[in-house]
Amino acid sequence: MTQKRIINDTITYSSASYVAIAIGFFVSVFSKKFLGVSGAGYWAIMTMVLTYGMYVGLGVNNALLREIPQCIGAKEVGKAKRLEDATFSYLIVAGVTGAIVIWLLSFFMFTDPLLRTCVKIIAVLVVVSQLYNLILNILRARKQISVLSKVVISNALLISMLALPGAYFFGIKGFASGMVMANVLSFYFAKRWADIKFTINLDWTQIWYLIKIGCAVLLANILFRTFLNVDKIMICKMIGIEQLGFYTIGIMVVQQIGVLPRLFHTVIFPHMQEKYGATKDVMDVKNMILQPTYYISRLMPIFIGVIIFLTQPLVLLLLPQFKEGLDVMKILVLGYFFMAVNQMSSALLFTIDKQRLLIPLYGIMVAVCIGLNYLFIKMGLGIIGVALGTSISYFLFFLIVFTFASSHIMEWRNIIRFYFEIMVFYIYFLINILWIDAILNFPDPILTSLTKISCFLLVCIPVLINVQRREKVFTLIYDVLRSKIYSFRFKGDVTAK
Repeated sequence: MTQKRIINDTITYSSASYVAIAIGFFVSVFSKKFLGVSGAGYWAIMTMVLTYGMYVGLGVNNALLREIPQCIGAKEVGKAKRLEDATFSYLIVAGVTGAIVIWLLSFFMFTDPLLRTCVKIIAVLVVVSQLYNLILNILRARKQISVLSKVVISNALLISMLALPGAYFFGIKGFASGMVMANVLSFYFAKRWADIKFTINLDWTQIWYLIKIGCAVLLANILFRTFLNVDKIMICKMIGIEQLGFYTIGIMVVQQIGVLPRLFHTVIFPHMQEKYGATKDVMDVKNMILQPTYYISRLMPIFIGVIIFLTQPLVLLLLPQFKEGLDVMKILVLGYFFMAVNQMSSALLFTIDKQRLLIPLYGIMVAVCIGLNYLFIKMGLGIIGVALGTSISYFLFFLIVFTFASSHIMEWRNIIRFYFEIMVFYIYFLINILWIDAILNFPDPILTSLTKISCFLLVCIPVLINVQRREKVFTLIYDVLRSKIYSFRFKGDVTAK
């Protein structure tokens, strides 16, 4: 039942997220059109202020995401409610404090009157965003995925309806104000749809407990984001902005392929916490770590191959000036496979309260990534070398973090066997992607793309058959979709009558 529930929730949330992504792309394109180059520059600065302003929460949102389902699993529903109220109360205090600091700093840090006004609006957005993120985490923790999916889509629609007209009529100030209103309404609707009620409860014992958990996660997240941004920073500093522009083709594709494993993590995480909270036995969540990793290791390369072959004609036809970035894209995307496979490792360490140990591990990987990229740039390999160094760093990141996490649930010989299986399938897909890409080329880029994808999917059939025989995952997906369609039709018939 749990596996079917997870698949059902994953399909629901994935569908909603991709709708939100499509709306977000629309907003991104037209906001740039309405704001212009300078307006887009203002928004980039404001986004950076918002990012740092969100750190006033000290990671309590992340801590709450772990503690609520663990309390539910341990049948301590009252404690979970007290934690929600304490977090809500703390985030109001922390958010308002952070907003006041940002408001005051705007007078000293920015001389541009327009930017100073915009930063004041961002100060308000810090408070609102803290509360909006809180409601999202509570919905995740409670496994209210259908409501969460509705909120995600509603937020994207509200941004398009409020921020875009604001940008058109009032410029960057209107756009920022629209973002504030969209998040306020999203918080209100989410609270109402999920029937969530908050009371002010500044229980500093509970708050301090969450801060101790959250600070370690916050620092680890900062280091992780630094690890993911090292390549871009070094290209900007050592090679130039134009080369970074070519490199963004790879970044764009990586962002797309990274969505699916993150969605899987979003759904599984509260199930894992609830189960672990009931017994505090790490072996009880072993399958929730290894099974998603198995699925990702077998299915993600198929997704990667199709994305590579789809991106090539899109760039050649729509963005020909970026075609120098296609080789970078292939290297970066093929390397990102190891980050996708590693998606559940950090979740396991967070679950068993080992998140502090991620800080030195992530710090080491930041240093390794800097060293490899510096070496390849000095060797004259340019952005190709950066992509190669980053991909090698991704692989080493997987080896180090996954080994440390899996050592808590597996014996060494099983870890090695698990590595061997992942690498065998990865090499199988890698060889097929490379020979198909090298040999099947025609004058028409669309014909080339369709031929490559068709041929690639044919060589993927044995792997798909193997996954179905072992896990029956496609049967489960079919059953879930059939039940959804039947339920929809049944509701339609009842409404008609």
